[in-house]
Amino acid sequence: MPTGAPAVPVYKLFGEKDIWPTADPLHYETIAARSSLHGWTIAPHSHDNLLQLLLLEHGQAAMTVETVTEALPMPCIVLIPPRWVHGFSFAPGLVGHVVSVPQFLLGELLALSPELGNGLKSALCHPLDAGSVELAQLSGHFRRLGEEFAASRPGRASVLLAILTQVLVLLARLASARAGLAGHDRFRERVDRFQELVERHFRQWRPVRFYAAALGVSSVQLNACCRGKTGRSAQNLIHDRLLLEARRLLAYSDLDVNGICYALGFRDPAYFSRFFARGQGVTPSAFRKVHDRRA
Repeated sequence: MPTGAPAVPVYKLFGEKDIWPTADPLHYETIAARSSLHGWTIAPHSHDNLLQLLLLEHGQAAMTVETVTEALPMPCIVLIPPRWVHGFSFAPGLVGHVVSVPQFLLGELLALSPELGNGLKSALCHPLDAGSVELAQLSGHFRRLGEEFAASRPGRASVLLAILTQVLVLLARLASARAGLAGHDRFRERVDRFQELVERHFRQWRPVRFYAAALGVSSVQLNACCRGKTGRSAQNLIHDRLLLEARRLLAYSDLDVNGICYALGFRDPAYFSRFFARGQGVTPSAFRKVHDRRA
């Protein structure tokens, strides 16, 4: 990436460049413990290899994901996977919890139920009914995490991971029910693998046939999978990823529009502007005027 691109901070925990200084398999804290130190506002940032879970029980809050800010329903549980740009604005006194988990642990904790991982790959906010069984279960799990995290009893790491597994399974079930996912779906897995490849190569403008060959299918099969599971063609999904990165750079980086054009592999700034306007509905400059968050 050229000098000057993205200004979005990448943290371990918010405001910290180093992982927590203990051998704990996860990190727990209340929302108030960290956000009160920052005026109850967590500025947009990302985590390279951490997944975060937030249970918000009482109060008011808004969440920014990429460049979109929306009020959060209360109560709710929020999932932020690695590398998603996110930020929060909490009303003082909000009651909630946040758990940070190294990404590699997910595969280990869900080794016996790998299909549940599909529900944990995108940022989501799941509203919870105030008197629901799910809220009662999650509140109990997060409070037990807090109690065990603060103690130094034998088997502490094992208990933390056992509780965390229950939280992840419950959240994955909620997400799967919400998305209409059920059981093993090889076509969904193919689209997921395709999007992982796009994440690695989108700046290089690889054609659809490159991704199809890497997945061992034809371009026609890959397009059929993408359309069946997302309603978008494979080429559309590649363009969506380019647009997402363009929005990030316009909102958070110091690069000018031409610099963003070249950082994304475009050769012609005029073509980049047309591409962005076609997908976003406004020019790059107009988008920056509305969404510039560098301050």
